[in-house]
Amino acid sequence: MSYTQGTFAALVDAIVPETPGLASRGEEHVPGGLDVSLEAAVVERTNRFLEGESRVPLATVVAALLDAAAVELLLRRRATDGLNAPAEAFSRGVFARLSRRDRLRALGLLEGEEGAFARIADRFDDAGLGVVTYLAGSLPVLVQFVYYSEATAAAGETRSLGWRQADYPGPAEGYPVGMGYEIEAFEENEYESEMRKDDAGESEDDAGGEHESGGSER
Repeated sequence: MSYTQGTFAALVDAIVPETPGLASRGEEHVPGGLDVSLEAAVVERTNRFLEGESRVPLATVVAALLDAAAVELLLRRRATDGLNAPAEAFSRGVFARLSRRDRLRALGLLEGEEGAFARIADRFDDAGLGVVTYLAGSLPVLVQFVYYSEATAAAGETRSLGWRQADYPGPAEGYPVGMGYEIEAFEENEYESEMRKDDAGESEDDAGGEHESGGSER
């Protein structure tokens, strides 16, 4: 396990954790993001964030920022649960050693002018920092977007775990309710004929309006 993937595993565990309390709804509602290797899919998409550019390992930069935010959280004494022994699937960084609640608090420190990233950005004048700022602030959305997509479906599966949990049937070409109504016959020029009638009526209305306007001036 790499440092980057282990840090993203801690991120995924905080945003899409296992939920044993939902077992009464069905077994598919218990697993979380780690059960479908969501962290690997998020790392891949983070590294592909800059389409058309040379491959930039942005995931490693984001992982380092998560650790920086975790340190900031501790320095500000906002961590409520202190540091814990990291789970086996996590890295040994500071972020991974926070509780789930404190990891989410650390994420909040990546946003806003008072955030940990703003202090780093003040020391460097680089347009590329804007990309990383946007990406870091979008992590919760990115993790959930990937989870509730087809990206985490195993080989041979037609629906991912996120789709099954959300009771989403998957893409379809169309449902009967959106297919209109059956007709016995349809002529290709029928629509054009109606459009010409409407255009003619609008032209007459415009001409009448101009006539009335001219009469009022006299």
